[in-house]
Amino acid sequence: MNGAQWVAKELAAHGIEVLFVLCGNGTAPLLDALIDTDIRVVDVRNEQAASYMADAWGAMTGRLGVILVSSGPGHTNALSGLVNAAFDGRPMLLLSGKSAQSGEGADAFQEFDQVSMVRPVCKYACQVHHVEALPQIFDTALAAATSGRPGPVHLTIPLDVLTAEVRVVAEAPPPPAARVRPHGLADPALIHEAADLLASAQRPFLLVGSGAFYAHAWLPLRRLVTLCDIPVLSHIWDRGCIEEVIPQYVGITRGGQITNTALPRLAEADVVFVVGARIDYRVGMGRPPVWPAAARVVRIDADPAEIGRGRPPELGIVGDPAAVLGQITDEIERRASISHAEWLADVRASRQLLLDRWATRAREDVWPLPALRICREIQPFLAREITFLIDGGNIGQWAHMSLFDRHPGHWLTCGASGAVGWGLGGAIAAKMARPEYPLLLLSGDGSFGFNLSEIETALRFKTPFVAIVAHDAAWGIVAEGQPEGRRVASHLGEIRFDRVAEALGARGVFIGHAAQLGPAIEEGLAADTVTVIHVPTQLASLDTWEARYGSAAYTEERLA
Repeated sequence: MNGAQWVAKELAAHGIEVLFVLCGNGTAPLLDALIDTDIRVVDVRNEQAASYMADAWGAMTGRLGVILVSSGPGHTNALSGLVNAAFDGRPMLLLSGKSAQSGEGADAFQEFDQVSMVRPVCKYACQVHHVEALPQIFDTALAAATSGRPGPVHLTIPLDVLTAEVRVVAEAPPPPAARVRPHGLADPALIHEAADLLASAQRPFLLVGSGAFYAHAWLPLRRLVTLCDIPVLSHIWDRGCIEEVIPQYVGITRGGQITNTALPRLAEADVVFVVGARIDYRVGMGRPPVWPAAARVVRIDADPAEIGRGRPPELGIVGDPAAVLGQITDEIERRASISHAEWLADVRASRQLLLDRWATRAREDVWPLPALRICREIQPFLAREITFLIDGGNIGQWAHMSLFDRHPGHWLTCGASGAVGWGLGGAIAAKMARPEYPLLLLSGDGSFGFNLSEIETALRFKTPFVAIVAHDAAWGIVAEGQPEGRRVASHLGEIRFDRVAEALGARGVFIGHAAQLGPAIEEGLAADTVTVIHVPTQLASLDTWEARYGSAAYTEERLA
């Protein structure tokens, strides 16, 4: 058995089901070895797309997403997905090829320090210099990717290591599957203290993030917040775990008066529980005016390093978030009833103000379509068991404002990085992760243009989905933030994405009237192929739509 065969065997033993690949220098031995496993090899046209696929696979499933790329430019092209995984804490392994080490230091083909390039964003990064060290380095990498706060890891494995003989001393027991598994109950004294804080609170809030998703914390979370009527915010772009519509859920972080008018009420909280989430830019770095200055903070996380990150808490609890929430609820149930129903109603009313403001707007059958009308046409489909992805800045704002009455685990965005362009690759991986359910991707036109050729990859690997492309011919948020007459590098040319899709072998649909969109989505979801729906869209962000299309301005344009 050589090094490549050993790696392929170990990947399969750890439960790796799919590996995203672009072939090239240093990859041939491992690709050959993968033929003798049950691992599905998904080859793409751009390493960036492969990295987004591995990133999305880890995000959707909690299982390790694995990518194999060639040395040099292949390695560098994969960095976007690696960085994305680091921002959002997603389990991912980047395997990169390299020329044989006999030429190292002598300007060998594509020679450069790949490990140093990725080390700042990886939990573990290493070049395997000797085949004897391969087993320990491999196990260390997989453990790092899936333990504590998950994240990306990297191994550069040169050709001479992949082709060297591995001495197998004895048959080892099968390893555990490479997936995120939070562990640990909390100290009962800490649980008692957390329950005391909640019992004494007048205006509590609970902030939930990706760590709760990976812990499968939905049921204990729902049990706690329903028992005590605690308003719940989820981090925008984190993995969601609010699987059902519940009155306690009041939307996502970020945006304030534009995207979620419940978020400013966080500043009034006297106790904040932070569960598997970071206190970062999305909540004002944990400082006023977004964050309450005098609030007592309880942080619950599987990773000890996350407990004090950004803002030290009054009480830090290291453990499995699902188990810890269950412990707290058990403790509260042994006490007198705790209810914050009036506070919850007050916060919900704040959120409703924004929804009411938009309730009667953008309902006319105008063309190009308002972004809000696109979201309204999508909304009925989200009541189904459907995988839903959002990729884009301006259209993303509208979707986050109007569609987030829950935040389930089968809805996916790029993550905390805020990257655009990951949607096509993400859709392919998400469909592979949930093949039994239809998938709907909502994308901006700028985002969709990043990896257009991967439509062919989706067709080749039989991953049907519907992509709605909101075409406003601009980087919408940037363009809308630039003064009239001073707009630069923010407008795009015309691309008929429906025709591009047809040229690549998919279905293309052009929307010429607002009433066509709903039926087009329905038809696309029923089709066993990729359907790209091109929707001409008004150029307007949430904070500029009123001036550009609202009231009199909107009426005049419609009549014209």
